[in-house]
Amino acid sequence: MEPVVGVDVSKGSSIVQGFVGRNEPYGKLESISHEESGFERLGELLDELKVLSGMEPVVILEATGHYHRGVVAYLMRGEYKHFVINPLQSKRARSTQLRKVKTDAADAWHLADMYYRGDVTPHRTWDELYTELQHVTRQHEFITSMYVQAKLNSRALLDQVFPAFEKVFSNSFSTTALKVLKCCLSDRAEEIEAIIQEQAGKSHSKEWIEEKTDQLRQAMLEWSNTKRSKSQSLALEEMVSLLLEFQNQLSRLEKHMEEISATLPEVELLKTIPGIGDKLAATIIAEIGDARQFTSAKQLVAYAGLDTGVYSSGKFTATSNRIMKRGSKRLRRALYLAVQCGLRRGINSRIKHYYDKKRKEGKSYKVVVIACANKLLHHIYSILNKDQPYQV
Repeated sequence: MEPVVGVDVSKGSSIVQGFVGRNEPYGKLESISHEESGFERLGELLDELKVLSGMEPVVILEATGHYHRGVVAYLMRGEYKHFVINPLQSKRARSTQLRKVKTDAADAWHLADMYYRGDVTPHRTWDELYTELQHVTRQHEFITSMYVQAKLNSRALLDQVFPAFEKVFSNSFSTTALKVLKCCLSDRAEEIEAIIQEQAGKSHSKEWIEEKTDQLRQAMLEWSNTKRSKSQSLALEEMVSLLLEFQNQLSRLEKHMEEISATLPEVELLKTIPGIGDKLAATIIAEIGDARQFTSAKQLVAYAGLDTGVYSSGKFTATSNRIMKRGSKRLRRALYLAVQCGLRRGINSRIKHYYDKKRKEGKSYKVVVIACANKLLHHIYSILNKDQPYQV
């Protein structure tokens, strides 16, 4: 039997146990740090096992959030044979044991034993571009959620501090409106006209700029004669600065997202689907990766967690089953949004036809949208594998 090293990964360090055969440990359990010195010790252990057995050792570890990526990067640089397994596989195999033991040491033994039993299947691998796109899209989603919350808080403060301001601009959260509002709150009225000229001068006429300037002067006169809370005014000023910073960060992320997407032809293929734009296409590709790693559309549907559970025992078979939700929640959310965009005004006729058919059968809205997401994912799998644009 070839030597195996079981690695239980955690934050900042990992527990390592080498084996020369099944239930034949080599040395003692070791804790290695996720630094160069720790990785060098792992390399020394692998070299020792290779000299001892005359065979190339195999490293087994779980996909543990982002903590395992440093270990995997070192193993790839050293060209060591390794398997990154799905945590669900190891959990399922661990549940077959009579004793319930969950320690780092036991997990390292268990991972190695899984390999000797033949229960290990390799985890899907990622191209670096997909990884970069995934980082950008997830960060964009995170910043967007905070941006939306900040807008809600700012609107509540604006209603209390400066309600007349909302009548001036149609979009109170545009870059121009926020910069003008910041000047108003910080008593820099002399800069307002220059800001409007700079931000809106290219897209609006001189008359529009003069009109907005006059409206702001009237609003500020009304505001100055109104008793207001200094703490709320300060809070609103800070929220405006935060919103401008969020806009700047989102703009930078979107630019980087476009640069990465331009190198991935799959993104352009997805954009041929009505209802899927730049951001949704980038998000879906970032979560799927290379579609050729899935042998069928059903596998991709299962990865998205859109497959329904099956419950049958004896003569009983459940007729109402929920989706599993065990896959990528970000992929599910992106598909849900893509379906809603496709249904709006019926721009995706194939999905709209399927939606109307299911609604006539008496299905509820959410059930039908999920069914449409399942159907759309089958279409995505097909166009990515055939390398052909979507045909309505």
